[in-house]
Amino acid sequence: MVMLNKAKLQRRTAGTDTLIGEGTLWEGSCSSEADIRIEGEVIGDLRTSGEVVIGEKGVVRSEITAKDVTIAGRMEGTVKADGIVRITATGRLIGTVQAPSLIIEKGAVFQGTSQMADSQEDRIFPCAVV
Repeated sequence: MVMLNKAKLQRRTAGTDTLIGEGTLWEGSCSSEADIRIEGEVIGDLRTSGEVVIGEKGVVRSEITAKDVTIAGRMEGTVKADGIVRITATGRLIGTVQAPSLIIEKGAVFQGTSQMADSQEDRIFPCAVV
């Protein structure tokens, strides 16, 4: 007889990824508790308590609200994260970032503004890629 640990089952279910695959166009809004990986194209708002990863072939025109966001493809819009926003060497972000931490790798493109929450006050740093 197999006994399942309820906590393990809940963690596994909450960690299930959502994949929007290459060749797929998603239009509309999406809310999820799971991580979301985008290899296709998304037009519309994404909200998750997990992580959003835009793969190298992914194209997103959206407002993303998530725990962490990694951009290896193209993103136009607003990114709001509770943790880290990372733009990889192949990533391109045109828009606004609101997050406590922003990492831009060498070769990445970021054109827009970033806003970081500070314990004293909000600070706004305009950014442009030369």
